[in-house]
Amino acid sequence: MNDMNVKAPIPLPPAVVPVAFEDGLLKVADLDAPIAVEVEVWPAAETGYTVRLHLDNEPVTNERVITDDDKPGNMLTLHLAESLLLHDGTYNLQYRIYSPFADLEDFSPEVALKVDRTPPGGALLGPVLFAERELNSNTLAFIPGYAGIETGDLIRTLCNGVAGPTHTVQADELTLRPIEIVFEKAFLQSLGADYVNIDYTVTDRAGNESIRSLPKTLALVS
Repeated sequence: MNDMNVKAPIPLPPAVVPVAFEDGLLKVADLDAPIAVEVEVWPAAETGYTVRLHLDNEPVTNERVITDDDKPGNMLTLHLAESLLLHDGTYNLQYRIYSPFADLEDFSPEVALKVDRTPPGGALLGPVLFAERELNSNTLAFIPGYAGIETGDLIRTLCNGVAGPTHTVQADELTLRPIEIVFEKAFLQSLGADYVNIDYTVTDRAGNESIRSLPKTLALVS
């Protein structure tokens, strides 16, 4: 019998949350249902051993009993109830393995899970900024900084209500350079109007969408 006190502890791999981003961020669309967590059966596991999930050092699932069919390297799927992830913030997830034969336990490394339900921009998004108020060629617009700006935010522009160019925020745009979006003259002229009202929304990686920005009017000239 390979109880955990017979051999030196075997390093346990961390739990895996397939729907989470690499940094542990969860999409808001996934928070309305239990979150699947995968745990690899460890090499010394035997029938009758158990495993359970811990969140912030508290047990949050029933014990999953290892059966004859659970071979080392197989993946077990446990679930975090959605009620455990109601509040924004970072949670620490790990699992405990237990030998009832030796009454010994061991814990996996912690992994972070991040919950963010706050839309970017807060109550106000400023309008796009143009160097020129009239369009003579392709023109460059600047998106002002906004509350909660993060790498990976997706900016979608609307031009007289029609989907315009988009932009994904890069890391150096948080501090080193402004966010720039090019509006092509041909696209704007295809709207068939002398004036184009331009606004935008921001959707963060978690799927939170901002309010629409204040509009900006751009005059088209031949």
